Amino acid sequence: MPLTGEQPASVAVPAARRRRPRRSSVRHGQASCADYGCTRAECRQAALRARRQRNQDRARGLSARVPPYAAARWAVRLREQGMSAQDIADRAGLSVTLVRRVLRTPTHGSTVRDIARTTADAILGVPLPHRRNPGAPGLTDSAEASRLLADLARAGWPATTLAQRLNVNPRTVAEVRDKRPRLHLDLALRIRRLHRDMIGLDPAGYGIHPTDIARTRAAATRRTVTPAA
Repeated sequence: MPLTGEQPASVAVPAARRRRPRRSSVRHGQASCADYGCTRAECRQAALRARRQRNQDRARGLSARVPPYAAARWAVRLREQGMSAQDIADRAGLSVTLVRRVLRTPTHGSTVRDIARTTADAILGVPLPHRRNPGAPGLTDSAEASRLLADLARAGWPATTLAQRLNVNPRTVAEVRDKRPRLHLDLALRIRRLHRDMIGLDPAGYGIHPTDIARTRAAATRRTVTPAA
């Protein structure tokens, strides 16, 4: 639940610390919540623990900030196992905005910003869930699923056939492919596996009528050309 509590009038909070991002997902009990000026005991205690950890790291000669690559690789693996960015954030006690930024870390290049060691440790400490039972499936962006479904359509696989394989309604396939911005992570993973299994196959060899194959390919071509026009 996003932060909604108001600050007491007697507490003077610097204006810079009151500037929360409009779509911030920071929650009570997180250290960054206190950084925005929250005076709840749970938030101030979290900030104090984070400060003590930074001091301990500094005393041990450890940098307060580290490259994000290890945390990014683990976060990607968690997502592949069925966890959304929000799931990871909830378990790590971090802002979902921060987790999404870590997930976007490029695999190559030296211009990425370092992240706090406490952030990296929090992500690396999230246990790997069972693939079939992620616990909190969450939602994810549909960009990859949309691209994979469009790829299968160009190969001649009708939406009705894909829907049967995915155990969903054909309308769901069309919406994910064309306009739905987010979808359940479990469905996204099933679409990824379906694409892997079917993209190299000939639809005609699996009972799809040649007319349906041609119609599906033509429609996929029109969808590709129309946005560019």
